[in-house]
Amino acid sequence: MGPKERLARLAKGGLSVDAAARAYDRRAQGAPLADEEHAQADELDATIEAMFLMAAVDGAVAGQEVDQLAATMQAMLDTRDRKGPIDLDATLVDLSRRLERDGWTARLDDVARRLRTEESRSFAFRLAAAVAFVDDHVAHAEAAAIDALAAALSLSGDISQQILHDVRDMLFG
Repeated sequence: MGPKERLARLAKGGLSVDAAARAYDRRAQGAPLADEEHAQADELDATIEAMFLMAAVDGAVAGQEVDQLAATMQAMLDTRDRKGPIDLDATLVDLSRRLERDGWTARLDDVARRLRTEESRSFAFRLAAAVAFVDDHVAHAEAAAIDALAAALSLSGDISQQILHDVRDMLFG
């Protein structure tokens, strides 16, 4: 199993991804959403932003990190109802603007606020960790960001370490 297949497996587990992806797409198309659909779309958006924040923590989003984000987003949003391709460039521009406007810590706090359930927090942490592990090396800034993300998402040390172990094994094991 190659890296893209491993990412797809990571991205398909958690927070009712298919329902969230449909809500995310419908919101992007300007369709009216029920309250629960808004919440699902917000959780998926927060998950994508958590991955982006992990990639951007060192001040730049490297090519491998962009590839990881793109593959993971594609896997999450690849539903039978999808009408067109994912606009990764627009997503990255939007996330970059949010980060520049508010700063890393404020964006992290907002991500944590939008992830309402333990399942969605664990899922976002899992995918953000995969971004940190993309090159099989976690730099100091990424390690600090992993710790900050775990704390912001109220994940215990044991749970966050187990998730990190699982992600590493899935990507490289």
